[in-house]
Amino acid sequence: MTRSHLALTAILLTALTLSACSTDKAPQGEGAPPPAGAPSASATGTVQPFKDDTDVPLTRQLTRGELTRAIPDAEDVVPGYYTGSLHKSLPGEPDDCALSDAPAPAGWQRSGRGEYDYQGSTVSRGIDLDVCQFDTAAHAKAAYERWQDKDETVPAGTPRKVGEESVFLAHTGSSGSVYGYSRSGTVVARVRVEDAGQDATDAHDVLAATIKRLQQVQAGRRATATAPEIAAAERARDQ
Repeated sequence: MTRSHLALTAILLTALTLSACSTDKAPQGEGAPPPAGAPSASATGTVQPFKDDTDVPLTRQLTRGELTRAIPDAEDVVPGYYTGSLHKSLPGEPDDCALSDAPAPAGWQRSGRGEYDYQGSTVSRGIDLDVCQFDTAAHAKAAYERWQDKDETVPAGTPRKVGEESVFLAHTGSSGSVYGYSRSGTVVARVRVEDAGQDATDAHDVLAATIKRLQQVQAGRRATATAPEIAAAERARDQ
């Protein structure tokens, strides 16, 4: 072997040795940014959950189909309920968003409705849900404030706020109904839970799931939020 060949061989062996040392010190992929959409790791190495970017006011005008599809299914509301006689996901009417015997509020665009009955109960324990979208947040706010039935009602506990503003009222008469009202951007939602006493838990969870499902639809996603999931998240947050 010539001297030039010996020198070239020595150079190649040195390069291979340095490469191996570098590989030992820096495992493959270390220091590279995670793939887009992947969960991030904190300084302690704990994997953080995906960020929920749907928790924003409802401002995009939804189609009638989108709004109707966001109405929860029976299994998405309170466990033990099934779809009522009028079925869920009904396209709403203008008067669904108004006070009794009143015309549709100013700026009304579209609405959806859900009705649910309690399975196996000796009492009616029904749940009625109405969702209405308006052309502007100002019209939605005006409708939200007029919509609240404060006749023979008292505040029903202090559940966590739903949307940008919400209120829960218990009827003091024999019906034992609890009403929940919420507004998010241009959308207002109302739920009535029969025979609930002054417990606003079910009303809160159904409203919260409905608003979240609408936000998911607005973000171009499937409506997947459920009232049991909302309840579990609330319990975990309060621990």
